[in-house]
Amino acid sequence: KDMRLSMNEKDIMIEVNHMSHIYTDENGNDVHALNDVSLSIKRGEFVCIIGTNGSGKSTLAKHFNVLLQPSEGYINVCGYDTRDEEHIWDIRQHVGMVFQNPDNQIVAAV
Repeated sequence: KDMRLSMNEKDIMIEVNHMSHIYTDENGNDVHALNDVSLSIKRGEFVCIIGTNGSGKSTLAKHFNVLLQPSEGYINVCGYDTRDEEHIWDIRQHVGMVFQNPDNQIVAAV
């Protein structure tokens, strides 16, 4: 079987398919942080994810570099399924994160 992707498939860098993420709060209740999200980001696109505090922006972004796994659905990054543990390092070489205070991430006291 030819595993190469078509030109259109290669152009999609991040593909999210019907992804949901459910946290469990301190009382054991399910909290739906993301519900049935689908999107694709193509090579060269600039994307801005905006929303109020607690709307799920960081939760979504953490799925892109496999800091979190979806409760439902799936995500492909650069052709790799984020559920495949063998490719976590490959994915993280393509997706990085800068958190709210980048100085704390880059420079630290020793």
